[in-house]
Amino acid sequence: MTHAAGGSVRPDRPPRRPRTLGIAAAVIAFSLFAAREVGFDPSTFWEVWSNPLWEKFWPIPWDWVTDGSNVMGPLIETFQIATISTILGCSLALPVSFAMSSLTTPNRPTYLVSRAVMNVVRAVPDLFWAKLMVTAVGIGAFAGSWALTIFSLAVMVKLFSETVDGADPGPLEAARAAGGRHTPSVRTGMLPTVFPDYVAHALYVFELNIRASIVLGLVGAGGIGRVIEAQRQFFRFDRILGMLVIIFVVVFVIEQASVALRKRLV
Repeated sequence: MTHAAGGSVRPDRPPRRPRTLGIAAAVIAFSLFAAREVGFDPSTFWEVWSNPLWEKFWPIPWDWVTDGSNVMGPLIETFQIATISTILGCSLALPVSFAMSSLTTPNRPTYLVSRAVMNVVRAVPDLFWAKLMVTAVGIGAFAGSWALTIFSLAVMVKLFSETVDGADPGPLEAARAAGGRHTPSVRTGMLPTVFPDYVAHALYVFELNIRASIVLGLVGAGGIGRVIEAQRQFFRFDRILGMLVIIFVVVFVIEQASVALRKRLV
């Protein structure tokens, strides 16, 4: 301990550990190596911003953007895809999450199999599911809905199963001690405790689906993303910028409403 002016006591600076410095040096060295291997060059940023392509983004043709058949129709379809996939995915995630929790699954093989399967599903990117569904059922919103349903299931199971694992086991143990069977005990002893978190997680998944459905449309899975891809092929970047402005406003409003609802629930 050292004494500063005025008699106040100031704690000594903790010594730097060689291990910490070694890890930091290794991270920096690996980052520099990776940057060199991928051809990272900060000077290219100036070349990007000086590209004459940016001139094609302006002015925005608001008459085309505000036409309901051009933007609002596909944007509503995007909202519908996100809504139905959130409902289906989160509904399927409810029993699967309880099967993946050690608190609510007395059957060890069920616990292990469900976790293994969902780990595989979660490891597959949503774009892969979109391409697979487009190949299986064709281009359109139906393929996007199924792809995002699988994505919603994977995300929701991860979030909600961890919530169940961290919940208070007291009500569930009391229901079992009273002679209740497994399913009724979980329904009355655990579900009321974690249901507000379930709704909050579902709202968060809905936020993710709004953004993901826009990206999945680029590969033919319906929604506003398909319109963006079509305009890109015709080099109408001014229309794309107008659509991005509309998307930003809509997503921002939805996210703020979702955050407010989640704060009230949790």
